[in-house]
Amino acid sequence: MKKIAAIILATMGLTFALVINAQDVDYHKDSIEISNPDAHNAALQACIKAALERHPGAITEVEVETEDGQKIIDVDVQVTHGKSWEVECDASTGNVIEDKEGSDDKEEAKK
Repeated sequence: MKKIAAIILATMGLTFALVINAQDVDYHKDSIEISNPDAHNAALQACIKAALERHPGAITEVEVETEDGQKIIDVDVQVTHGKSWEVECDASTGNVIEDKEGSDDKEEAKK
């Protein structure tokens, strides 16, 4: 009887852990279709290069997404003292379309 109770408790614990982990999964509803991988990679590399030329530092995130019907590449760069920049590029050309100062990650964590 104790073995059955232990198995039931273990199963319940595993089920609970799976449910909790499933809530952390980021499902992208708007997946980006890449028809030409070589052109996509060239644009991605151009955007990363431009972001680092403008703001030498460490890349913390690169994301390809659709914004207002346009495919963009979003590159986040962290420079000194946690200051960050967000550089957005046209995903088809790699040309910079927006360059703005991001939030201070340390200040965001405090909120």
